[in-house]
Amino acid sequence: MSGDDRSPNFGSVTVHQDAEITVGHINYLLILNPDNFLEKAGLDATSHALALVYPTTPGESVSVSSLREFRTKTLEPDDVFQSDFATNLIFYGSDEKNLHIEPDTAAELKLWNVKRQYTLARDESLSAHSVAPGPVVVPSRCYYKPTEDRPLAGARIGVKDNIDIAGHKTTLCNRSWMDLYPSKTQNAACIQTLIDAGAIIVGKLKLQAMIMREEPLECVEFTAPFNPRADGYQVPSGSSNGSGASIASYDWLDFSIGSDTNGSGRKPASYNGCFSIRPSTGIINTDGVVGYFPQFDMPVFFGRDISKFPDFISTWYGDSPMLRSPDAPTVEILYPTDYLPTLNPEQTQRIERFVSGLESTLQISRRNISLADMWKQDCPDGNKHDDIAKYLETKYGRPAFVHRALHWQWEVGKAVSKEERDEGWRRSEVYRHWMLSKVFKADSQDTVVVMPLPIEAGQPNYRDAPLPPREYSLLSGYAALNMSNLLRAPEVTAPGQFPESYG
Repeated sequence: MSGDDRSPNFGSVTVHQDAEITVGHINYLLILNPDNFLEKAGLDATSHALALVYPTTPGESVSVSSLREFRTKTLEPDDVFQSDFATNLIFYGSDEKNLHIEPDTAAELKLWNVKRQYTLARDESLSAHSVAPGPVVVPSRCYYKPTEDRPLAGARIGVKDNIDIAGHKTTLCNRSWMDLYPSKTQNAACIQTLIDAGAIIVGKLKLQAMIMREEPLECVEFTAPFNPRADGYQVPSGSSNGSGASIASYDWLDFSIGSDTNGSGRKPASYNGCFSIRPSTGIINTDGVVGYFPQFDMPVFFGRDISKFPDFISTWYGDSPMLRSPDAPTVEILYPTDYLPTLNPEQTQRIERFVSGLESTLQISRRNISLADMWKQDCPDGNKHDDIAKYLETKYGRPAFVHRALHWQWEVGKAVSKEERDEGWRRSEVYRHWMLSKVFKADSQDTVVVMPLPIEAGQPNYRDAPLPPREYSLLSGYAALNMSNLLRAPEVTAPGQFPESYG
């Protein structure tokens, strides 16, 4: 352990227990790993010591240039490392006899804050994880290098708490649910895919209780996460409120996973100012995901930098038979006058700027369409159903009591007969097939259709705002927010204003 005045605070813990230490005003969690090489390096085995490991091989020559390359490519991109960790430097992999350390490296290492250095041959009896012992809350990126087999190595990911993680309970942010079900014995399929690709699950994320609408003032058992945008008192939306708020709040988190039935992932992305993608329904295995309506439920992912999405998508979607990649596709931009422009001038201006940017980049022009007019012209379910909005509206439901939103939906469900349910589902399928064939040309092998859509009103919504007098209502099937889940189509959500770092 370093003896200078800047020694880190290790507290009163011993090496026989996990410990939280403070280094440079940052807290670090140490996880006990009895199988490590530090004692063989000559460090005190009864205490904690900060050490930086520089990997070597027999016959290698360590030069100033190789040290600087290591610092530039490995240490500087890492947001966990700081100079205090270099107090003890261990050249690990070759014994002193077979390692040449050039004399002029001494001055370089002094700049690194190195007080002592050690040379240690590799111990084949120790696993690779013994070099980088144990999991931590936010693992250092130094230990992970993406490869073809593990493209997400070291990616830090948070997971919505309606998705199973082995060894942990899936709580749905509801104590009764948490008490009823035991810890899970395996990961959800969509999470196992990420782990197999090298991702690190750093924690589980809050959601609106029971995957239901729950405004911050309605939260009883768990408080709602805070949306960091603006003055910090906007609602985080939901139900994937923790997934959106975490990505917006923590720059050390790379991605978060949520779920979306009819807006549960897209709304939090919009409200918290980050990107998300709701994949095409069915493209990802949903085993281990507690859902709400299987025909609409899909895992979604959130991130701050959309340029990183293609690598994530190729890993997460894998070799799904639903994937298709048109060769040099023709792109169409459809501008739906049913939903645009919106009543919010600023929101409309931002959407217009985005669409104009697409037109300029792709060298094409948008095509204004009216879904209502197209439907009326085709009447895919007969002339008596020529109004698409009335065709998709829900006519069944009644006000109810108790917490309140979930109990209300149960009462709504009780009031719907099997015949009414089947008719509602039939209509949604008529709408889906018509939209995919007539509007989006889903069967085309050489055309990709893009349609911009607003998410709600795009206005401030404070956590402590009074709840509306009529608290609950059924969302019309014709609402823009319902389009992707009804069509089983993918939808990308982008923030209304891009941070400067996005370019």
